[in-house]
Parts: sequence; C-alpha cells; structure tokens
Amino acid sequence: MSFIWAIVTGVIFSYIFKSGWFFLLGLFVGPMCYRIFNNIAPMRNSQPSPTLFLTIAFEVLGHLSKAKGQVTQDDIHIATQFMDQLQLDSEKRKLAQSSFNRGKAVDYPLQERLNELYVQYRYRKKVLNIFCEHLIRAAISDGSLHAKEEQILYTVAQAFHIPRAKMAIYIQMIMASYQFQRGQQYQHNHQYQQQGFQRPSGQNDINNAFKILGVEPTADNTTIKRAYRKLMNEHHPDKLVSKGLPKEMLEAEKKRAQEIQAAYDLIKTHKGFK
Repeated sequence: MSFIWAIVTGVIFSYIFKSGWFFLLGLFVGPMCYRIFNNIAPMRNSQPSPTLFLTIAFEVLGHLSKAKGQVTQDDIHIATQFMDQLQLDSEKRKLAQSSFNRGKAVDYPLQERLNELYVQYRYRKKVLNIFCEHLIRAAISDGSLHAKEEQILYTVAQAFHIPRAKMAIYIQMIMASYQFQRGQQYQHNHQYQQQGFQRPSGQNDINNAFKILGVEPTADNTTIKRAYRKLMNEHHPDKLVSKGLPKEMLEAEKKRAQEIQAAYDLIKTHKGFK
C-alpha cells in the first residue's frame, strides 16, 4: 500500500510542479504520508472510555469545590444533585463519590488528568465542550463565579486546546442559562391569579436568551436560526453518545437542548419570525 501512495504522490507532485524531480520527491514523501495516516486513523476510530469521562468530571468537580477553601455542604449537595441528574447506579455512584474526594486532595494532579482525558477525546471536541459546560454550571450553581474557580476553568480550556476567548463565551452562555432558568421558574411560580396566565417575559429573560444562543440582540433572523441549529446539533444526545459521551449524561443533554429550544422560542416571539 505504501508503494501505491509513493506512485500516486509522485504523479501528483510532477503534475503540479511540472518536473520529473518532484516525481522522485513524491516517491519519498508518499510512504511517509501513508505511515502518518495509518497512525492517526486508528486513534480517530477508537472508542474513548466513558468511565474515564465520568471519573475525571467528578474529580475536577471536587477540585473546584476545594478551590474556594473549605468544601461546604452546599458543594457536596451540588455533586449529589449531579449524580441524581445522571441517574447513576450504585456502582457508578460510588465511583463518582470516590472521584470527588480524590479531586479535593491538595496534591490532585489536575493538569495530568486533564491531559489524559484530552488524549482520549481530542478528536471529539464536542464532548470536551460538554465537559466544560458542566463544570461551568457546577461552578456558578451558587449564583456567582469565584476567581479561583474561573482560573481552574481556564486551565481546563488550555488543556483541551480551547481558546481563552471561546471559553469566556461558554462561561457567558452558561451563566445566561442559569439566569434564564431562574426567570422561567419565577414565571412558573408567580402566575397572575385572576387572569390565569403567566407574566410576560422580562427584558432580562430576552437578553439571556440571546446569550444562550451566543448571538447579539441585533443579529438578523438568519444568523439566529443558524446559531440555534448549530447548538441543537452539538447537544443532540444520540450523536454525543456515539462520540463517547457516557450514556448517563443523556438526560442532562436533553435538558440542555430544552433550554436552547426555550431560548429560541422566546427570541422568535420577541422578534416576530417563525
């Protein structure tokens, strides 16, 4: 097979550069390209370990909790809620608990563990993005983002080769999602008693809806629709599981897709398009 690559590369080089010398160069380069391709292809097709994803997710969650100082009951409650949301069985729950405790250690090797996860998922960037989103959601679950928590989030981004500016956008989107959820919950719990309908969505809800989609309020309808479809595609549970996302995270991604849908529906109503 390397011989075929050598011939094909030689022909292509000689055709492009109009020289027999480049045919000889192609004979040399072709087998090198073949070896590189053979090394990369198995890594792209290999299935990463969902267990590793869950393990490191809860380790870093524990590390985030410890970053602020003392791990509080609220921090433990957040981790427990996450376990409940993922509907972990008893075995996976024990794994999550031990991982959370391991992440609290002073000498927890954050960079080393993140690198290990990146090696497994480097050809599945959408899954790494989901990892970041869940960490951000955990970090802001108390309504604010501590400076040390933010530092850890950017460390994760660097380990995953996610640009700092893109991580900043993720943080903004998830914070908007958190505030949007609270706004929607308020509407649900405070209906007009006499008229029997919910209060109109406030400007904050609309602004947060735009942030969830990652677009400006001045964006045209085509841009908004494109952003919506892109996000829905990125958070499609079945597609993510096929890329190595643990099946336990299906429900969480369904809820994320519902958030995106709710934000899009509100924007459509606000801007008056279908």
